Amino acid sequence: MFDEVIWILEPDCEDKEYDLFAMIQERAEVHERLWEKDRGEPKPAQLAKPARSLVPFAHIEGTGAFLYWLTQEGQDPADWTVMADAGRGPEWEHYPVCCARFVKAALTGEIRCNMFDEVLPTDNHTFEPT
Repeated sequence: MFDEVIWILEPDCEDKEYDLFAMIQERAEVHERLWEKDRGEPKPAQLAKPARSLVPFAHIEGTGAFLYWLTQEGQDPADWTVMADAGRGPEWEHYPVCCARFVKAALTGEIRCNMFDEVLPTDNHTFEPT
């Protein structure tokens, strides 16, 4: 957990809210309902390409926002980029960097993410293993 805000999802975490595998399933179901038959929110344009999908890797405490890897079938995971979902609305943002680079840049202010900038401290960052 970074700054008590960015919770990196952990495979087989005892707390299902922060379990990577549980969140993959939960978020897929949520998105399916949201994007079903164009009745809900619009699907992000980045998902228009065939064989693209989202894999959650972090939850933003207190905001409902999630961070995802944007994956492409056959693509090296090192090349996956980041999608941020507001969680409480249709806003999505794409960042053409890997997740580690994104988290570091968000913490240092190099990347501004409208979805959770206001909840991150500007200095004295912390990391706490869970």
